[in-house]
Amino acid sequence: MNMKKYRLLSLFFGVSLLLLSGCTSKENPFPDHEGGKIYLGLKHMNIRCSGCHGDLGGGGMSGPSLVKAVKKLKPEEFVATVISGRGDMPSFNKKLQEEEIIQIVEWLKMLPED
Repeated sequence: MNMKKYRLLSLFFGVSLLLLSGCTSKENPFPDHEGGKIYLGLKHMNIRCSGCHGDLGGGGMSGPSLVKAVKKLKPEEFVATVISGRGDMPSFNKKLQEEEIIQIVEWLKMLPED
């Protein structure tokens, strides 16, 4: 396994442990901290995106890598794509608010590109 995969696995397990420590409450464990956006981004990513784009947004069976997309697109372009849909991807206009999409962008920016 190469170093990038080790770093990605370490990041995944670290975030998982952090999230598991807050499993006793449904509230955001970081409400007044910048990390709150990242936590919420991961949460929205897992609920809305991971089915097509993979658990960590690196690409799935039917969706491309969001980690690469977030590095190529401006945040407003990414938001517009999610809201409007593109190609086989449906619109998430009624499923995600713009603020929630920005939180997903913040989560994806943390992840290393393969």
